[in-house]
Amino acid sequence: MRALDDDLLETWVSGWAQARGYRTRHEGRFPAALLHDRTNDWEYFALEPSHDEFAALASSARHSPTRLFTIVTTRVNEIYGAATVYGLQVRSTDEVLMIADMSDQDIEAPVLPWEDFETETTHEDNVGSVTVLSGGTPIAQGRVAVVNGHAVFDRIVTEPGFRRMGLGSYVMRALTALALEDDADSGLLVASMDGQELYRYLGWESLASVVMFEPRL
Repeated sequence: MRALDDDLLETWVSGWAQARGYRTRHEGRFPAALLHDRTNDWEYFALEPSHDEFAALASSARHSPTRLFTIVTTRVNEIYGAATVYGLQVRSTDEVLMIADMSDQDIEAPVLPWEDFETETTHEDNVGSVTVLSGGTPIAQGRVAVVNGHAVFDRIVTEPGFRRMGLGSYVMRALTALALEDDADSGLLVASMDGQELYRYLGWESLASVVMFEPRL
């Protein structure tokens, strides 16, 4: 399994941004995405930043109170301390970056096992989506974008009334089938606490914690 490095983080950010239609840029070694559908401001990403790099990131918060900073780290407590020093506050703490070998995943598109549900699938320019519907209403969905051989999975969501039915696993397997058509050999995603159990069941491994910060107002 590949070790986490700047190139792998950038691949995840690129795929995540493609899946959501976000524009990207760089500031030094830090990739960033413009969240046009949320804050209309930039979210910056950094892997294990030094104190000087953290200070540089935090200084850019002075340009906008809506700017976000996502740190991927195995040094969570140290990062919390740096955030306090440089005037940032924690926005979320329960996510992890995960990776999987696509050769260990199902290689065929799954068959929807529920007669009352239907599936809509799109797949174009290395970006795919899967939506499960009940009576025309989306009840589970997700997206995947393939970048440099890595399938980046995003927004895997099941509506509360339809959880614990296997829909999350179905969506992941259907997205994996699309990613394999684009020659993906590994998968990347950021998982919430609720989703981590599912992904571990499907063979995913945790690489590092993902902590989001925002300016302290």
